Amino acid sequence: MSVIERASFRANPRYTLVLLDRLPSAERHLVGEVAGEAEPYGVLRPQPGSGLEYRAVSADTAMMFLTLAEPGPVPTYVVAQLGGETEQVISRLVLDAVLEIEHHGGYLSGAKAGDVVMPGSSAAGPGRIGDLSRAALRYGQDLVGLPEQVLARRLYGYGHRPVPAGLWRRLSDEAALAAYLGLDPCESDYEQLAAGWHEIVPLGGGEGSNWRTWCPRLAPLQETDGPSYKLYVSPPMAELKAVIATVASSLTAARGVRAFKVGFSVAAICRPDKMVVYFDRLYDLQAGASMLIERLDGCPAQGVPFTAEIARDGLLSWGADPPTRAAANGTGGMSWRMWVTRRLAEYLTATGNADCGELEPWEFALQRLRLSGIDTDTWVPASRMWAQSLSTS
Repeated sequence: MSVIERASFRANPRYTLVLLDRLPSAERHLVGEVAGEAEPYGVLRPQPGSGLEYRAVSADTAMMFLTLAEPGPVPTYVVAQLGGETEQVISRLVLDAVLEIEHHGGYLSGAKAGDVVMPGSSAAGPGRIGDLSRAALRYGQDLVGLPEQVLARRLYGYGHRPVPAGLWRRLSDEAALAAYLGLDPCESDYEQLAAGWHEIVPLGGGEGSNWRTWCPRLAPLQETDGPSYKLYVSPPMAELKAVIATVASSLTAARGVRAFKVGFSVAAICRPDKMVVYFDRLYDLQAGASMLIERLDGCPAQGVPFTAEIARDGLLSWGADPPTRAAANGTGGMSWRMWVTRRLAEYLTATGNADCGELEPWEFALQRLRLSGIDTDTWVPASRMWAQSLSTS
């Protein structure tokens, strides 16, 4: 029997449930963007000085909150409704301080309950991706206290390489950067690229854009409402020209490839995720990656934190962007790593000065992310991740 099955819970007394229709207009801006396709039932209003945030809740969560105003076990109807997801959902509600769990004669929630409700452990995985992800999380832990959005951007940008001043000056001109990357129309490498790929010029002519994007001439880029599978190709800046040529020649006729993009500013080619290839299906991505592993053998790697490892050296990894239909939930256009780093920043911020038990704040954030549907030992999203993580609490 799990901890969740045998424990007693109660609604967090530092919250008051308010029907959304009855929330004063002066407070509505404090609720923020509401995730989930369905309209929320209401809002949990924190007591002054509690340190809690306003939280929108669904009708099901509101009913559970009201039911557990009197402490007790997880209601039978909740177990019947959630089935095998009961432990995961209840753990999330405890860690998000909606519910509290009884422990040694008291009630705990948030980071203090991490040791009690989070099953197993994770160290961010093996290989270079794991090393980079742990380093980024420890870096983020030291920055707790910054605004959450700033912390998310710092996590997202972890792994950027500095540019030598001389190179920065040499590549500040667009034409010089194009030549450096083999994207000058006068070069033979570009002729080979243009034979199999068509560059997509964004609205406005792409002025000021940090990316250049191509789609295969045999399969023009099309919009899809499903997840976008993306292969990260992460060489050091000095190897990028050769890698662009190899990727373009290798994947011209690859099944399911939709497009690839390359950073097109000095700052962009210093990013770890400086080159991204998009696929319709994960199977197609894996087949494309298998070709590139052989043809890029010996190429050094930079590595992209918070992505799913393909090559142990970090040169190739993958992620899955939220589906287009998630735009209704406030996540439209959000990338895989931005989704991950925003949540990690949220969970790190939630620790504040709280006692996390035996867990360090970065470990708490990692464990909490697991409950959002990501295997943080592999950084692979679960098949139902978007449905779960985009749903209202």
